[in-house]
Amino acid sequence: MSEISVIRFPSEPDCTRSEFFIMGTKFGVGIEDEYRAVKVHGETRIPNGIYPLTLTDSPKFSKYYFTSATMPEISKVHDAIYTTPHKLITVNGVPGFSRILWHWGNTDDDTEGCYIVGSKFGIVKGQTAVLESRKKYEQIYPMIASIITRNKIKGLSTFVEYKDLSAIV
Repeated sequence: MSEISVIRFPSEPDCTRSEFFIMGTKFGVGIEDEYRAVKVHGETRIPNGIYPLTLTDSPKFSKYYFTSATMPEISKVHDAIYTTPHKLITVNGVPGFSRILWHWGNTDDDTEGCYIVGSKFGIVKGQTAVLESRKKYEQIYPMIASIITRNKIKGLSTFVEYKDLSAIV
């Protein structure tokens, strides 16, 4: 079993909801694009499987981020100056995909195949969404980054498994 797992609910017309687990404990929910038999760039979730995780710089997100706990006075500012160095959680080795990141957002519109984390499901602008996403990301990032870093020091890889709920027996 992978240290990190994503258990998906049946795909909806425009997205896929899921729950994610770290070391067997549920830590939150996620949203990504819908299932498609034939990949459409930026509109298709990654296939079920086990994939290595790394930490990498993001081409879109800043290499710095802040947390509401460390910077409460700017936590509500959209274009705030990011102050805590970090690299993003990256899913690797997916055939036909590249730069799959775990990050914050709300709906599948906030992703191009990436995985959006949150605390619970809700509706944003009439769409299925995850809520409290940045807060959830701030909570899980240090934990997942620590697992990846610890394993790398030991010469080991860290893996995430994506699996449909219907495939679990």
